[in-house]
Amino acid sequence: MEVTQQQGLSAQQSLKPGCGRFDCACSLPVGERFVLWALRQWRQDRALPGEGSILHRGFKVAGLLEVLPDFVIAMDAFLFGARRAMEIHVPTCSSVSRDEAVLVALCGLAQADHDRPLLASLDIMMAPAASRVAAVRLKAFAVALAGAGLRLAPAAGAAAGRLN
Repeated sequence: MEVTQQQGLSAQQSLKPGCGRFDCACSLPVGERFVLWALRQWRQDRALPGEGSILHRGFKVAGLLEVLPDFVIAMDAFLFGARRAMEIHVPTCSSVSRDEAVLVALCGLAQADHDRPLLASLDIMMAPAASRVAAVRLKAFAVALAGAGLRLAPAAGAAAGRLN
């Protein structure tokens, strides 16, 4: 069987990580997957998780237990201060909602020290008092993610195909 150049290109394209769907979580880098997972687990509990909860265990394994309260307070600010209800999927959903993508991107802005765009975005999405709380807490969470090796902000020129 002869392989043409056209078939070879198709085979190479199919080797991309993930399933190829633009909205699928499987192609996200590990840092973005962690944030997405945390958002979804928080949605399940809607409270500061106890020691035995999945969210608590996940933050502990990632070495991020000290910023779990920051993450939860930021999410509570979204819950109570957002101008509309946020669409956050259940943990088993493979697709990424637009709101989930925005929240992951906001964490990337916080991690990359893009404070002005972060605050401007939060001000559009939330009541001013809630946006300030969310910004401070997202910043603490995102910096801790970077310290744990979970980079969200892409290097210059590497942003193609990423949520943020």
